[in-house]
Amino acid sequence: MLPQALPVASRALRPAVALALGAVLVTSACGSSTPSSVATPAGGGDATPATTEAGSGAETVGANGIRLEAQLAPGGPGGVAVGAGIAATPGYVVQYTVTNTTSEPVLARDVVPRDLGSATLAADVDREHVWVYEQDGVLRLSKQGFAPAPNVRFAAAPVVGGHTIAPGASLTGRAYAVSPPRLHVPAESFEAPRTPVDPSVAQWQFCLQVDGEVAQARPSAVGDGVVQVAATAPAGDDLVCTPATPIPRA
Repeated sequence: MLPQALPVASRALRPAVALALGAVLVTSACGSSTPSSVATPAGGGDATPATTEAGSGAETVGANGIRLEAQLAPGGPGGVAVGAGIAATPGYVVQYTVTNTTSEPVLARDVVPRDLGSATLAADVDREHVWVYEQDGVLRLSKQGFAPAPNVRFAAAPVVGGHTIAPGASLTGRAYAVSPPRLHVPAESFEAPRTPVDPSVAQWQFCLQVDGEVAQARPSAVGDGVVQVAATAPAGDDLVCTPATPIPRA
């Protein structure tokens, strides 16, 4: 459905150069790009700060009880090998795992359509699509929803896709964006960052919107357990992000 205000087309991404090393990251709840995490025991309980070393990165459980692990490495979309041709132009590939350490099911909004605005999720939606913007000097690769812009009304609520994660269960996925990075967010009919990405940005993080709106989710045409739910901006600790870390350079 089209909003009453005409949207501007989403900004396209430019092909890019390869990234060289992978970096394993694990997360914190994201109110800002500076990590501020607390460990939350499954099933609730008092939260206490906790960070432990895990290989080449650090591991943290966010304030909402969600653990997010992400690994950045050079690669192409859909797992296409680097150097296989134009379609395999290398860029940012994030392999991530999100784990629900709470005692209640949660909804991970990890399937975000490139053209946010439709009231239904297309069966062929790109599951690797991710928004790209800069937050407090950090490159953010984010799977999330956004609120409608002021004075914009939709005849039917736009949707994003996601997965329900049971208590103690985990979900794995991929995200892909070309490099060097360029601003890529929904059209002007949504409230989203509009400042171009600084070409010299030196740190990155992966973010995922996870909340308790499980009852609001409905089956989608995508199948494979992907549900659809009204797109909303993350509230409170719903946006879980990995700590900022240096971007690998070739």
